[in-house]
Amino acid sequence: MSGIRWIKNIFCGIGIIWSGAVNAQFFEAKVVESGIYKVSLEEARKLGFSDLSELTFYGFPGMLPQKLDSIQLSLQEIPSFQNGNELLVFLQGPHQIQWSPDQKISYQHHLYTDTLSYLIGKKANPKRIEKKSISETTPSSQVLYRFFSQKEEITNILESGREWYSLPIRQGQSLNLNFGLRSEASENWIISSRVMGQSTSSSTMRMLTGNQLIQEIAFSPISSNIYGIKGDPRDFQIEFAPSGGQLSQLRFTYQGTGSNSAGFLDQVTVAVPFTRENWKNGVFRHFEEQIIQIPEGVFAIEISDFYSPIAVEGSFSKGKSWAIYSSNEIPKLSISGPIRLELRQSASKSAFLIIAPSSLLSSAKKLQSHKQSLGLKTSVVSLEDIFDSFGYGNRDVSAIRNFIAWEYHQGKTLKNVLILGKGTFDYKRILGGRPNLVPIYTSRSSLDPLSTYSSDDYYALLDWGQGEWKEDRQGDELLKIGIGRIPAINFTEANESIEKIIAYETSPEKGDWKRNITFVADDGDNNIHLRDAENHANYLAENHLEFLSSKLYLDRFEQEKNGTQQSSPQAKMALQKALDEGTLLLNYIGHGNETTLTAEEIFKVSDLENWATQKRLAIWMTATCEFGRFDSPFIRSAAEELLFAKGKGAISLLSTGRPVFSSINFSLNQAFIQEFLKKENGVYQDLGTIYKNTKNKSQNGALNRNFALIGDPSLKLPLSESGIKLDEIKSIGDENPADTLSSFQEIILKASVIDPLTEANLSGFNGDYEIEIRDKPVEVETLGDESSKTNFKEESTLIFKGRGKVNSGNLESRFFIPKNINPEFGMGKIRILAREENSGQEAFGVKEIVIGGESDIPSDTKGPEILPKINQLAAPPFIFPTTSIELTLELEDESGINVSAFNPNQLLSVGVNELNPEYLGNLFITQNGEYKKGSLTTRINGLKEGLNSIEIFAWDNVGNGSRKTIEVEIRGSGSAKILSHKVYPNPAFEKANFEITHNRPNENLLLTLEIYSLSGSILFSESIRLVRAQEKIENLSWKFFQNQTKIPAKGTYIYNLWLQSELDLSSDFRSGKLVIE
Repeated sequence: MSGIRWIKNIFCGIGIIWSGAVNAQFFEAKVVESGIYKVSLEEARKLGFSDLSELTFYGFPGMLPQKLDSIQLSLQEIPSFQNGNELLVFLQGPHQIQWSPDQKISYQHHLYTDTLSYLIGKKANPKRIEKKSISETTPSSQVLYRFFSQKEEITNILESGREWYSLPIRQGQSLNLNFGLRSEASENWIISSRVMGQSTSSSTMRMLTGNQLIQEIAFSPISSNIYGIKGDPRDFQIEFAPSGGQLSQLRFTYQGTGSNSAGFLDQVTVAVPFTRENWKNGVFRHFEEQIIQIPEGVFAIEISDFYSPIAVEGSFSKGKSWAIYSSNEIPKLSISGPIRLELRQSASKSAFLIIAPSSLLSSAKKLQSHKQSLGLKTSVVSLEDIFDSFGYGNRDVSAIRNFIAWEYHQGKTLKNVLILGKGTFDYKRILGGRPNLVPIYTSRSSLDPLSTYSSDDYYALLDWGQGEWKEDRQGDELLKIGIGRIPAINFTEANESIEKIIAYETSPEKGDWKRNITFVADDGDNNIHLRDAENHANYLAENHLEFLSSKLYLDRFEQEKNGTQQSSPQAKMALQKALDEGTLLLNYIGHGNETTLTAEEIFKVSDLENWATQKRLAIWMTATCEFGRFDSPFIRSAAEELLFAKGKGAISLLSTGRPVFSSINFSLNQAFIQEFLKKENGVYQDLGTIYKNTKNKSQNGALNRNFALIGDPSLKLPLSESGIKLDEIKSIGDENPADTLSSFQEIILKASVIDPLTEANLSGFNGDYEIEIRDKPVEVETLGDESSKTNFKEESTLIFKGRGKVNSGNLESRFFIPKNINPEFGMGKIRILAREENSGQEAFGVKEIVIGGESDIPSDTKGPEILPKINQLAAPPFIFPTTSIELTLELEDESGINVSAFNPNQLLSVGVNELNPEYLGNLFITQNGEYKKGSLTTRINGLKEGLNSIEIFAWDNVGNGSRKTIEVEIRGSGSAKILSHKVYPNPAFEKANFEITHNRPNENLLLTLEIYSLSGSILFSESIRLVRAQEKIENLSWKFFQNQTKIPAKGTYIYNLWLQSELDLSSDFRSGKLVIE
């Protein structure tokens, strides 16, 4: 049957296979079954050995131990026995069987391979098996047992964890396993097996041979709850006497009720007794130490201790396990290679290590080059080299961990490790789907949705004695380094994520978006998600004043019902706007799954298709279920899509791959928030350190192990360590220090850019600054859609925003406190961001200050002067062929412009065609360190064909208002049009660039370029989809030599440009000539 793994002692001779240089230091030997193997002198010489006396073996008998031991970081030598011109060695197969003194048989299946590799190398004094005789000559046993196992690896119930089973055996079905075993011994046979039942009522499974019932196993009912344990596994061991001393077949049947009930087989092991006459060509055992008499004409090794075997000399031997073979039937060893163990020569002493399969090494080296340019010592290591050097050629997660431990202990500088390449729970590619490029550690728990997991944290358990990682609170272990993964399946995905990292770390978008933290909380559940988000936001407000929390709580937005489904277009738009404008961190708390956030679907993976390019990428923290599941060969999680989305999405994510409890989410998120903006020695931590400390502070057995860092752990936050100190704040007029800001006060502020550790002025800092002043937090009430109404506070009242110059590290700003503040006294905040003009270095500063009360009202009675521009035109007629226009407002007033939204009747706003005006105060900014003049620019969409009325409302800081109305006519917007286009250079030599303007900005468009020869043959065609297209499109070009089969000659060519709208499918066309010189 497909999926069955036979583990039995049947051998065949296989010759030597090798390639490359024969003088390589190591070769690889592969075995499927346990047994004695031989290498002849002739074969050894083909491999480059001069004599068998210099040949030795290295390896481990099965999966490498999880518990880290320094011994495992060294090659473990296996003794061999030289018999004339042959070298004999006992090698364990991949799957292990133990037989304890209490007669219990335990079977351990190799999770990663069904063919176990060992190394053959050259050594001056190799270990040899010693011959040993005993004085006892009275056998204590005439019977030894030989084990035959069959393992089913077809079904992984939850597609998680390391347990695999057969196909389901339902009522009326059976699973038949052929054995074909026979023995003349009179002793009972032994069967050890593991089965599993899956039914919400009592059920049973029977094991039969022919019509003989051998065993019936009863299963307890399982819960029908979505998070209930999905099966009742049972282990059993019995003795039985097969009819006629033979076993042809074992049959498993299931009895249960319900269409979804089924039984499953994990494995079955049959221990067959053999008398002395049949001890040959296999491994024979007893559960306790015995004295046996070896048959004549055989070669026997006592193998109870794999690394200290004993060759039997004479007729008697004492022990528990023997490999016994007819001397002329010992199989040849299958050898391949050569391989080199270069990783064992010396540790790299790098701070950052990138592990990648050979298919992604070029991408890894690109990232390495970038990191080295930043001064971070980085090494790239191929996964295949790790398996050769630390896994004896075997795929084994512990080989990866052992290599990292080698680097950690030998180099003493390792800080972060990046796994580049997808890893899945399907180690042997049984199910197909996406590749398992770099394996990930999986849990022992495989049937409990709440405790099963996959985790790369195992690779960060590097202290001696760590790694057992039992799945309870007592088994928690501390991470020693930062660990992250970019789960790319190919070069394109790897390269895209790395391009985003390089841009993020070398040329991040400037501006105050980097001090924005966005909290998104689901509704319902008695407001637990909102309360958790408030707890985290309050921590930031108390400990990191320079950062501004934006609170996109679902229950503050209107929701719409469509049958039983609810949605919130407002919340969805708010989330999109926050990401477009930029936020350092997006922190989500609530319900979700692999593709979606909230039942109202404020984010779905399919939304990404219609996201425009984003230059200000956020780090995402999603405290929800399964959003970050990256270990499935079938499911493509939202986290993966966000990480690999070209030019948009996320720069990195901390997310979970399995269902989680809200209490576990809270603890982990709390630890994360406390670490995220922490500085060590005045420097912000990298993501790996943040992740390591977060996990170490929030350990809870297996329940938080499925949280992962999906991204680059060495990523640095785009935050400057430089600070800004507010030196003085004075009221203009009386020149007294101002410890309170009150309405109608004119204030001058002086500050300096400083080194945060020494507080020394950075006199070489010259550039620009932005200052922002916000009133006391206001109380916001939720709508109470799925839970009772509740209140939260938010810093939403902006009272001033201005720009100015920094000279020699010093800055000065004047501002006027508006009438429209909350008159009660309370703490507001002044935040300043400065940018150095040459290096782009930034500095942050913040000061809490009392705001409230009122000063003398000035005599100003005149409203602001309003100077509008439409699409950069200052005077009418305003006639355009597009329904989307750019509006610029220049405003001036002696008392400054009111930008506060405290009084809803005095908002800086713009209304279109008598619709409700839109508040624009948050866009207005003054210039030159003053407050009387400033401007804003915004885009107005959705104008109608014909005349449109645009009303502008502006107020000064003492309450005087102005209003201006503009008429804009829209002509010819009914279909998509190319308004202008140009080709440059033309004539061209290597490539031609195409630039167009059009009348459908902010729509999704399809732009197609075609190049034809004068005879009509097409040479080139390319289409690009433009999401929320800009008015001017510049990212289209034709590189003449990119198609090696259609290289154009010098001459004249025809180009066609097609533009089509996705909204109404209207299109336009332009054509022209292009000359190639």
